[in-house]
Amino acid sequence: MPALPNRDLLLPPSTRRILHLDVDAFLASVECAMHPELRGKPLVIGGMPNERNLVMTSSYEARAFGIRPGMPLAEAQRRCPRAIFRRGDSQAANRLREEMVQVVMRYSPNVQIASIDDLLVDLTGSARLFGSAFDVGVRLRREVWEEVSLPITVGIASNVTLARLAGKLAKPGGVAEIWPGHECSFLRDLPIEQLPGVGHRTGRLLERFAIRTVGDLRRVSKEVLFASFGRLGLVLFDRARGIDPEKVEPTWYTDAKGNLQRRVPKTIRRDSTFEPEEGSRRRIEAMLAYLVDRALYKLRGFGLHVATLQVHVRYVDTRPPSLRRAQQQDREGPSEAATRKLRRTLDLPTDSTDRVWEEALSMFRSLPRRRALVKRIGLELSNFSAASGWQTTLFSDPQGDRARSEHCPHGSRADRQRRLDDTIDGLRGRFGFGRVLRGSSLPLSETHQLGPDGYRLRTPSLNQ
Repeated sequence: MPALPNRDLLLPPSTRRILHLDVDAFLASVECAMHPELRGKPLVIGGMPNERNLVMTSSYEARAFGIRPGMPLAEAQRRCPRAIFRRGDSQAANRLREEMVQVVMRYSPNVQIASIDDLLVDLTGSARLFGSAFDVGVRLRREVWEEVSLPITVGIASNVTLARLAGKLAKPGGVAEIWPGHECSFLRDLPIEQLPGVGHRTGRLLERFAIRTVGDLRRVSKEVLFASFGRLGLVLFDRARGIDPEKVEPTWYTDAKGNLQRRVPKTIRRDSTFEPEEGSRRRIEAMLAYLVDRALYKLRGFGLHVATLQVHVRYVDTRPPSLRRAQQQDREGPSEAATRKLRRTLDLPTDSTDRVWEEALSMFRSLPRRRALVKRIGLELSNFSAASGWQTTLFSDPQGDRARSEHCPHGSRADRQRRLDDTIDGLRGRFGFGRVLRGSSLPLSETHQLGPDGYRLRTPSLNQ
């Protein structure tokens, strides 16, 4: 078959060429990559059917039976008795995603990990070197499958929003392109609910004014949209015309020595869902301690200090179903009525697990309690600064170190905790995170399986 001409050379040099790469049924595809005998079979990821868990993802063979994410596992087994159930392997998922990134970076250094299962790639200006963006998309789909055994769908357009929309058309396993200059034609008849930014509530409001397609939305002035939806209205005005200024933010960069370095994140967040819901404060606090430990391990890996913490807890919603439905109709997304959050800024930025754990525990205990089981708990770190080294303390803390000074005269408690963090990080780097645990998280062993990489949390993508 003769090679197609490089159409991208006909475009103006500044035309953006954005690829959106999405792994089809990611966690299920990871299981098939690790166990090829599962390919072509109905596969459900989330746990065993006798557990009170939900489906996280499923293979396309299972979806043919009506199995969808969020469905109870027992219902999934009822719909497809011969389905194969797996809990998911977060470490294998992370490893295969990194391998896929290495394949993609042969074509561009501007690669952004947008979520656990999709990437954004900026190919602007590379047409003479690698060919058209469509040809690169076809090659990437083939190379990722041959080298990493993951099936991907590729969407190509002149901006991020349209690349995502093109990818939805190509699922599963295809390559779709929206040619520059044809954005408005593509969007004209698209149902309004498929435009990113239009949620259930916004969609209902637009439908009341007979706006059912993106073409209908284009007939509404910017002033009316701003008056109705605020800043979201301005975003929808641009997106309805195929305009999206969002840039691909590379996840990696090359340092002065030519080494590839991961870019510093804006936040580090760790969460876990309890299944079944948890009522023991001891185990809830143990989970928070474990999440703090994982978050600070990641923070020190980036060489950062944190200044702002947020602790959030979600309880089981005990309100009557009619009240829950009424509130969900008035809001976008899930109900927040059962969620408690607290944000606090530290006096001095730190990377000490001990310091952050003390603060997080104090924040958790100061949150208003509810007479309900805890569904979810999490921690978010933000407001980072570069770690500039460690200045040891000249004098011990008379409050915290008086009882220890006779037996441990080597600096203050903060100094000792710093040395402890360094030692534990080194051991975990060699033998795995789960090989060295702090006593504050040990009560989790009563309810969670412990492996070399740590406790197996409810959601594999959060076990990191």
